[in-house]
Amino acid sequence: MSAPLSARGLRLVRESAVSRFELRIENLDVEAGRVLAILGANGAGKSTLLRALAGLEDPAEGRVLRGGEAAVTMVFQRPIALAGSVDHNVRIALRSRGLDPGAIDRRAEQALSHFGIADLAARAASGLSGGELRRLALARAFAIEPGVLLLDEPFDDLDAAAQESLSKDLRRTVAQTGVAVAVVTHDLRRAVLVCDRIAVLLGGGLRQVGPREEVLNRPVDLGVASLVGMTNLLPAEIGADGVARIAPGYAIPTADSSIRGSAWVGLRPEHLKVDIGRGEGVSIGTGEVVEHASDGILTTLGISWAGHHLRTHLVAGRGMARELVVGDAVSLAVRPEDVHTLPSDSPRE
Repeated sequence: MSAPLSARGLRLVRESAVSRFELRIENLDVEAGRVLAILGANGAGKSTLLRALAGLEDPAEGRVLRGGEAAVTMVFQRPIALAGSVDHNVRIALRSRGLDPGAIDRRAEQALSHFGIADLAARAASGLSGGELRRLALARAFAIEPGVLLLDEPFDDLDAAAQESLSKDLRRTVAQTGVAVAVVTHDLRRAVLVCDRIAVLLGGGLRQVGPREEVLNRPVDLGVASLVGMTNLLPAEIGADGVARIAPGYAIPTADSSIRGSAWVGLRPEHLKVDIGRGEGVSIGTGEVVEHASDGILTTLGISWAGHHLRTHLVAGRGMARELVVGDAVSLAVRPEDVHTLPSDSPRE
């Protein structure tokens, strides 16, 4: 079954008097019932790509293909509200579609309920908070029952609680409606929470696209690894036994048989374990805590090991997270299957 929205051989160009930017996208599908997160550094072309998918920007080359007749709707980074009530803002999007009053009532009520603002229906839209305004924009978009929904930074300027709540509502609504969603966001944590697939833009092109877990745990190069949060990246020599030797007396076991000799090994912070004898992996020796920071949810430890700075995450306020302080020695462990290997000449950007 074809995707409701696809890009094939796109070349997008932005030029000014002082600069020129070019983005190439060979193949990209936005799939029904799934959320595609588009990630990239500032200036990588995320919003440019989204506008091209929406038909708002003409590519220099290539095509954007639509499967069937389903509508493609875009919600911009700075959503706006029309004069009138919240309910009016949703209904006005439906009235131009020739629907009967009963269908308009049903869709408007359903859309407001999906995004938790049914109790705000009679309120003036001009008085909404930033988070409420974003929910209204999503409700208005979903009310017209699009086949594809394109979201540009939908979590921008929201606090952590509002981001989490909106992420859950979006996931639930996608599951209920089967809409295809592509979302641009600079926040990796929000992307991971909401998406099924990830597309990474780097160096003017689509560097990697695939299922969320594959991109997070098996990035194709150092540039992607850094962007998707694989912060523990170490140069190594991998022997025939599959052991990555980092420095004299320091080694990390791997389960990957594809690379030998000079290489990079990568490990996500959540896969580096503080070993307290629970058999959570293979011991890699002892390090020293040099950084201890908490956001109230996670505690991030910076650990000096083999001359490198490693990071791991613990649940804040519990167990080791509460007991450890800077200067403490900690035993570390990894599971070989969690260790990712990359060629020594892997691109960094």
